[in-house]
Amino acid sequence: MLDGMNAWRSSTLRYRIIASAALSWALVGASIAVMALSEVSADARLLVGMASVVGPAAALLASVAAIRSRRVLPSVLLVVSSIITPTYFAWTLNLAALVGGLVLLAPMSVDDQRVVT
Repeated sequence: MLDGMNAWRSSTLRYRIIASAALSWALVGASIAVMALSEVSADARLLVGMASVVGPAAALLASVAAIRSRRVLPSVLLVVSSIITPTYFAWTLNLAALVGGLVLLAPMSVDDQRVVT
């Protein structure tokens, strides 16, 4: 019983960490994208504006999905967000979200696999 409780706590903590990281990425990505939007040429403003909204929104949805203890959806949304969000000069921030999403997509370890009896 105790091992099950510790596994539940570690799993819950893991999803909370993922949720807070995704929320942080959404806030940072949105602030950088929106601040630099005024410097975009008029021809590309609509496209970049949409990417400035859709990318952070995907990260926000990843945070919500992680709170609900989903495994695949937050990782896919983080990867999509890291690719779409325009951060211009701070492109290394996109790499952190991309790597985080790809790590979450890695195959589950033996400890993460649930056996239903």
